[in-house]
Amino acid sequence: MALPLRRTLGDIRADIQVRLGFGQAGQSGVVNAPLIDSMIRSAQNQLYHQHEFLRLKKTEEQPTGAEQQFYDYPTDCDIEGIIEISVKWGNRYHELTEGIDLSDRGWNPAGPPQKYERAEQIELWPIPASTEYTLRIEYIQTLEPLTDTHHRTTIDSELVFLHALSNAKAHYRQPDAQTYASQLEALLNKMRAKNRSRQVWGKTHRVGPYDYVDGSQD
Repeated sequence: MALPLRRTLGDIRADIQVRLGFGQAGQSGVVNAPLIDSMIRSAQNQLYHQHEFLRLKKTEEQPTGAEQQFYDYPTDCDIEGIIEISVKWGNRYHELTEGIDLSDRGWNPAGPPQKYERAEQIELWPIPASTEYTLRIEYIQTLEPLTDTHHRTTIDSELVFLHALSNAKAHYRQPDAQTYASQLEALLNKMRAKNRSRQVWGKTHRVGPYDYVDGSQD
């Protein structure tokens, strides 16, 4: 089932302007539009960095290259939001350890990669000798652009709306700012409760210290 369509920057801005009493204000509504847009972007950024959103978890797989040491990140990958990197061989996923020591770099044993390093690209060690392995990257998606009126939010639109609205109400010293802040906190608590009984970014098919069953296995 498809996820609910997220609202656009223009939709959220117009709704906030109405709640602030600027819906019929003509030119004043146009003048404050850049400020409201800035509040909306800031709201999304803060929520993104403070909370985990399941819809932003993504996975990309690619074959290793023969004697290829470095690999590109997925185009929408938050480099700081890498959850796990693993390689598949023998119908199992093997989790890689982050960090390649200087002592490792002096030799390159035969066999599958065991470690990785995050830099401009992903570095693997040992360097794979063939294309027999599959590199699997689990990560958090970066925020999509939110600058054009028709751009849609990356995360839950209602959370972004309430966060921006409560800040806008406080900025204009309107007395019901806390009302919307409380509504935001209630939604966030509901989201946290859904995830409380599970490790959001954890594995569900662990069968050993480093091995994960391939979903294609019988």
